[in-house]
Amino acid sequence: MTVATPPRPLPGRLSARLADRRLARLFALADQGFQGLGSIVASAILGRSLPPDQFGAVGVAIGAYYFVAGFHRSAITLPYVTEHREHGDAQDDRRYHSDWWWLNVAAALALSVALLALAGIVQVAFARQQWLALPLVLGAAITPPLLAADFARRWFYKQERAIWAAVVSAVFFVALVAGAIVAGRVQPDARAGAAAWGGAAAVTTLLALVVLRPAAPAARRAGARFAPHGRFAGWLALNIFPYTVYSTATVVILIGALLGPGAAAVFTAARTLTNPAVSIVSAIDSTDKPRAAAALARDGAPGLRGAIGNTRRTLIVLTGGYLALVAAFAHPLIALVFHGQYAGVEFDVQLLCAAFFLFCLNQPSETLLIVLRASRTMFATRLATAIVTLAALVLAIPHGVAGMAIAIAVSQLANIVLLGVAERHALNRHAALSEVPA
Repeated sequence: MTVATPPRPLPGRLSARLADRRLARLFALADQGFQGLGSIVASAILGRSLPPDQFGAVGVAIGAYYFVAGFHRSAITLPYVTEHREHGDAQDDRRYHSDWWWLNVAAALALSVALLALAGIVQVAFARQQWLALPLVLGAAITPPLLAADFARRWFYKQERAIWAAVVSAVFFVALVAGAIVAGRVQPDARAGAAAWGGAAAVTTLLALVVLRPAAPAARRAGARFAPHGRFAGWLALNIFPYTVYSTATVVILIGALLGPGAAAVFTAARTLTNPAVSIVSAIDSTDKPRAAAALARDGAPGLRGAIGNTRRTLIVLTGGYLALVAAFAHPLIALVFHGQYAGVEFDVQLLCAAFFLFCLNQPSETLLIVLRASRTMFATRLATAIVTLAALVLAIPHGVAGMAIAIAVSQLANIVLLGVAERHALNRHAALSEVPA
């Protein structure tokens, strides 16, 4: 009696799949490399050219954009990229992606208006923080083009055209650096600095739309696309409130409010050097979130665990290696990038390297929770982490930016522990639900 063995994938087909996966990840790294390098170069140019308070205002404006971008990511991007969908005919595919595109546009405009309203509230009700009103207005101005450019790149990834994401990011790099040079030489202030980001995103979006060619908007059809994700997106949106307290992109707003524009400028300068680590995470995330969703659909929880483990190992090697180099060579890097403008922040940069490494390690667990639709569980972990972060930041006020960096590291360490517990809970719950008979 012979025992049948399951068929193995053909070696040629398997190697081709692995080659395609590596190529997609390579293009994703190039995409985020252009994004991260453009941010570093533009920040270096503006950091040298703008007075510290104006440079700090640019940093807060970008932080304000990331604040509302979190809501956009929760309501639009994550439901879009984690929805596993088999390809249909060309016309049906175009309608599907176009519906999500117009949902993205509507959400971006609504979030921009919300930032303008927040700026008005700050102007009227908070006399000691009135300087924050201008950065918030600038954040509102750059939000629609930046969100549009980001979604266009997600569209390329969804269609497995990562090479186009890299191409439009290369255009973004050139436009952003050019805009920063013009701002530094012609009008070295926060308005011109923020305009460099908004203008580069607008150019990028126009190029992407020429290739993607979205269909005309259809509100009823787009609403039907979103309806199945409403509950999931709602919980994810709630997740943003605690997340913004400790996010590396938006914590600059808290630092500016607690310590003033000078501290925001120093933090922005320090974050500029460590930001490529976050870009690496975004690059891996662009390909690995859809892959994790596909692994769950194909192989269940074991496949999802395997995909998440692969992502975690990749991030440890890439982000850990980069941040270790930045920490080791902080002094010459600061001198090279900012030309003496921010000398003396070497220790702050080294502390942020540790904090950002811990932040990067959180991403795989959050991907697992998102793919399993465990958004309520993730909300509990983020709320607890936000409470730890707020307490740590308040205690760190007397110790300046260095204290803030230590506070962020402590909060990220707490988040790793909490996410580990949440990950096991979500997997156990998924296993229990899978065993329930239909």
